[in-house]
Amino acid sequence: MSDLSVSNSTAEIVAPSIGPQETKQKIYSIQHLRWFAATLVVMRHTLGHFPDEVISRNYLTRSGEFGVDIFFVISGFILWYISAQSRPRPFPFLLNRITRIYPPYWFFTLAMVATAIVLPKAFRFAYVKPLFVVKSLLLFPAWHPILHNINPVLPIGWTLQYEVFFYLLFAVLLLLPPSKRLLGNLAALIALVVLGRLIHFSSPPLHVYTDLPLLEFGAGMVIGALYEKRRLVSPFLGIAAAIVALIWMYPMTKFVDSVYRPLAWGPQAALLVYGILSAEYGTRVTWNLRLLELLGDASYSLYLCHLFALGALRMIWKPFPQFGTTACVLYVLTGILLATVMGLLSHIYLEKPMVKVMRRFVERFLKKKEATNVFPVESRA
Repeated sequence: MSDLSVSNSTAEIVAPSIGPQETKQKIYSIQHLRWFAATLVVMRHTLGHFPDEVISRNYLTRSGEFGVDIFFVISGFILWYISAQSRPRPFPFLLNRITRIYPPYWFFTLAMVATAIVLPKAFRFAYVKPLFVVKSLLLFPAWHPILHNINPVLPIGWTLQYEVFFYLLFAVLLLLPPSKRLLGNLAALIALVVLGRLIHFSSPPLHVYTDLPLLEFGAGMVIGALYEKRRLVSPFLGIAAAIVALIWMYPMTKFVDSVYRPLAWGPQAALLVYGILSAEYGTRVTWNLRLLELLGDASYSLYLCHLFALGALRMIWKPFPQFGTTACVLYVLTGILLATVMGLLSHIYLEKPMVKVMRRFVERFLKKKEATNVFPVESRA
């Protein structure tokens, strides 16, 4: 079952050698960026705990949202790169992605539903009407009547609605010849976004499926194609590009509330990913830092569970109005540390076992499906 041979860890993505003197190398920089992006999101939500009289709302406090744009670009890169290496078929590929995304997400969504029922004041934004919960579990975009936006029960799941749609679109376009896939994906994504700008859909699904963040997945695929062909810059220029991306991101934060946010932060996210990939590929220094690799593996669990960790911290650490600068910094660092520990535990004891069980089930299902599709050849005697 070669279609399911790609690990859920991006550390297992192996760059093939392109010359007789080269050896295969793993892409560790993507792991590091996954952890960095998840930590940015945690930082943003931790800062959101403070009332206005304690910490001013400025561009710095909003910059953590940049982690989402990094995630979208990384997703586009990973899907393009693994499809170029393993040549997956559409249905097995889609099952592989579903088993990676849904089981941990279901666990934390149902945990939030249960918490909201037992402790109604624990999550002020929780909305647990049955139909809405079902849509949330499916990651089907729906209007959240409390948050007044398109969000599932687990609010940070809004990004996964884009991810799942991108997976569906990518799986369908795997039917194209390999030489046409990049152009086909980019054309489809651009066409959808243009359609969304022209019509301005009010339907939540149509709004999400024609929204600007789709372009960031496309940028990631372009980077994947460049990496595959080794069209990279020198390590020095790669590091410089990554630094420029982080500096350039800050003044563009003023546009994060507009509908053009992906155009404001998408180029920086793409430049950051491309720069770090170039820096890793061109240096002789090993990027195999086991802790960062593990944190990158746990980035999805960290993203899913950090609201629970921060909610517990908020209940323990009060009152906010008494905070000074030192206490605010300590609170943020404590929140990041607590969420990271919880994310690691979730990854090791929840996410990995769940995904492993689901992968085995999918492999058995696909083997059985292949067996039933094999028809005996009739004798012509």
